[in-house]
Amino acid sequence: MTLSKLQISHWMFLLLAVGLFAGCMGGAGDRPDTGKVTGVVTLDGSPLEGATVMFQPTEGRPSAGETDSSGKYVLMYSVDVEGAKVGQHTVTISKENQKFDGDGELTSSKETVPSKYNQKTELSEEVASGENTIDFPLTSK
Repeated sequence: MTLSKLQISHWMFLLLAVGLFAGCMGGAGDRPDTGKVTGVVTLDGSPLEGATVMFQPTEGRPSAGETDSSGKYVLMYSVDVEGAKVGQHTVTISKENQKFDGDGELTSSKETVPSKYNQKTELSEEVASGENTIDFPLTSK
């Protein structure tokens, strides 16, 4: 399977976001309590594929995940730890529609999710220890 430049840059961003301070963190004993977080993101009733879901706690590093073709996401706290820090989070959901020219160079990029879910997010969620199922039924209006 060959990855496009878009897929590679998207995965690099996602890994950077979830592992931003991984090198500065100590062993598992230094990791805060986390809860597993999964859910489904829809936009106007249809699954939203390829969106980045980011949970940013009041303090500490964010957790992120990407939606699959059915809109399902699983948050990752770090490269090898599923979940998010227990507590209150600001949530952003973003998906860019990127266009490339014949040489694979990016020619334009447009956010396809309304700004009330990303740049001007109105979303917040509480993460508890254990299993958390948090769905996001987004609307374009």
